[in-house]
Amino acid sequence: MAMKRYSKKEPLVFFWVVVPYIFFMNLIIFGSCIFNSASVFFSIFLSSLIYFFIVYSIFGIVAVIIQKKFPADGDLFKRIYLMLPVFYLMNAGAISGAFYLYEHTRIVKCVPQFNMLWWTVLYACMMSTVITFINEGIANWEKWKNSLAENEKLTNAYQRSRLLGLKGQINPHFLFNCFNTLSGLIHEDEEGAEKFLDEMTKVHRYLLRGDDEFLVPIIDEIKFTQSYLYLAKARFGNAIKTSVELGKEVLHKFIPPLSMQVILENIIYSNALSKKEPLTIHIEYDPENGLIITHTLHEKIIVKNLDIDEGLDNLLKKYKLLNTRAVNILDKKEERIIILPLFDKREFAL
Repeated sequence: MAMKRYSKKEPLVFFWVVVPYIFFMNLIIFGSCIFNSASVFFSIFLSSLIYFFIVYSIFGIVAVIIQKKFPADGDLFKRIYLMLPVFYLMNAGAISGAFYLYEHTRIVKCVPQFNMLWWTVLYACMMSTVITFINEGIANWEKWKNSLAENEKLTNAYQRSRLLGLKGQINPHFLFNCFNTLSGLIHEDEEGAEKFLDEMTKVHRYLLRGDDEFLVPIIDEIKFTQSYLYLAKARFGNAIKTSVELGKEVLHKFIPPLSMQVILENIIYSNALSKKEPLTIHIEYDPENGLIITHTLHEKIIVKNLDIDEGLDNLLKKYKLLNTRAVNILDKKEERIIILPLFDKREFAL
């Protein structure tokens, strides 16, 4: 398994720093002895490279552990204040270990200058400070670039969801069915026709308000939902059974506009409807999770409206754009549960 890095450019930083770092480190430790011959120079350089590569691999592991503990952008100074003292202590141990290794193993032909021990430690600490700030800068630069790319993707997804919302506002199939049902009621039930026309007006008035706001009061969406379900029940009769159970505590919540339109259309148009096995839709509120929409599943072989699933997918992306908990969809054998997180405040920063 690959070792986790502090930033993607960490190996590149080490590569560009290691050559001058090892050179000056050896110069401080051994003095001019490293220039006695080419073989002496390269043997010292190679042994130092192997030793400090192992040492600074451990430094990297420590840095990643601290980064995991304080991952937020606002924790920058916490990470640095914790890393640097730890690295200074580790440098003292690593340099002392290098002096001991060179003195007792004689793997190189030069003798370390013990009077330069603390100067070497000071140099190592300075370089650790520089490398730490470089890695932090690169890591934050990478986060910033990734954030820009992610925001662009999500903004495009949100614009697409607005387009789908607009298509839903002028859906000729839905409009035709409404007028067809209304026409039948006019001849059979004038009072029912008047009520149907009133609810139909409420639905289209809400749809025509647009999708310009990021959030709307949940009460507005629920009123729309009740009118929409009234139209559906008038059309399909006993093939649909609905229930809405919401307490007063939900009234101060907010929700992305037209969310219920997307969900209800997905439920009604993707399920087979029959009086023998009616489609049951239940809407309730849970303070911990949000708005819960539960409906039975009745497999439909042919789905005429191909935008139904696409609309639901874009609703999921819209929630991701709003930087909140994701929409949770739980599929069971005979029912589906859709959980929509709600918002406490209308004002928020995108």
